[in-house]
Amino acid sequence: MMKSLIIFVLLIIISSVCLSAGQSLNDSSSKIAFINVGTANSAPNLNFIWSVKGIETDPVIMVLNQEGSDLYGQAKYEPESGQAWNGVVIGSVGEDGIDLVMTFPKNAVQFSSRLKGTYDATSGLIKGNILQVSNGKLSLRSDFEAMPINPDTSSYTPAQEVAPSVASASSPKTNTTMPKAKETLASASSPKSRYHDVREDADRILTGVGDISQIPIGMSGL
Repeated sequence: MMKSLIIFVLLIIISSVCLSAGQSLNDSSSKIAFINVGTANSAPNLNFIWSVKGIETDPVIMVLNQEGSDLYGQAKYEPESGQAWNGVVIGSVGEDGIDLVMTFPKNAVQFSSRLKGTYDATSGLIKGNILQVSNGKLSLRSDFEAMPINPDTSSYTPAQEVAPSVASASSPKTNTTMPKAKETLASASSPKSRYHDVREDADRILTGVGDISQIPIGMSGL
């Protein structure tokens, strides 16, 4: 009887230990699964064409390509009035947020803008601050907001830039060639030609009126 009681107690103890171990494994598995899900969701898909406010007066259009945590793409600015430009974008995305650097030339000066922000999964927006530098000096410190407008990144086309030197390069050539043409015409019809037409002095020769001293020798008919 005593031996049966001892065996029964041992079975109860062994069952309790196995149950506790199984519960611990289940808890650990749940935690691991939660961590994996959280890590996968921490890097959002940013393969979009974006409209970015805050860099210029009008929105800047930016296309992002994503490979893991690496981001790269292009940007363009096509205002209703003013100079258009094209630029390049490079950056990264992680748990702490999004870092982008946008570089573009404008008015023969290179600008570099650092966009540091966070992605809001609810609204789908990227919001943060801008630090812009040109000629080694701070040119802009502000906030920005990027909104996705098209998931088809292949539809992005660069801006049509107009070189500012085209109009100015043609005007000096027009100004310099016209005076030369006028001078040529003037010299051809000028009365101070090296050749003298004696027919112009016919009236003075016949009437004896006027200065005929300029008539070449042998041409007076005398």
